[in-house]
Amino acid sequence: MAIVGVSFNEPADNEAWVIDQEFQYEIWRNDDVTLAVTYGSVDNAFAFIPGRVTVLLDAQGDLLLEYPTVDVNAHPQEVLEDCQLLFDSAN
Repeated sequence: MAIVGVSFNEPADNEAWVIDQEFQYEIWRNDDVTLAVTYGSVDNAFAFIPGRVTVLLDAQGDLLLEYPTVDVNAHPQEVLEDCQLLFDSAN
């Protein structure tokens, strides 16, 4: 399993955010905004401010779960619980 953040911000802005938030995972830069559009973080490639969304993908890149809105306080626990359910159902 891998956890990554995806942003179309400038690399220096992403690095500052990682330090400020003590984010412990990689941030991938999505220059052309295709991932943001694909997963509903923005409506179009010309958007300036994305929404925060989470997606869980399997090893082939197929969508398992999506969270179109995120409560930053409850979300980590919600995702952990869903990952456990997915793991349990696969075994």
